[in-house]
Amino acid sequence: MRFRFATLAAAETARKVFESYGYTATQTGPEVWTDCPTLLAVPAVERRVGLKEIDRLDLSAPMASPQASAAEGPRAAGA
Repeated sequence: MRFRFATLAAAETARKVFESYGYTATQTGPEVWTDCPTLLAVPAVERRVGLKEIDRLDLSAPMASPQASAAEGPRAAGA
């Protein structure tokens, strides 16, 4: 899943939260990619960063690589 935060500080805090739970988290600027399950990730971000700091949340984004996902481009509906 991919989070995009309003500030770099919020992104860094979220990355540290995911890592503290033992999940992989990669930060690229204000974006954080993680393999943390949604039901844990969203409440953790809410408690430590605040939901208002999230600019975008993409639940379907693969964790494999932020660069690989960007290179794929937009997906067609139903693909």
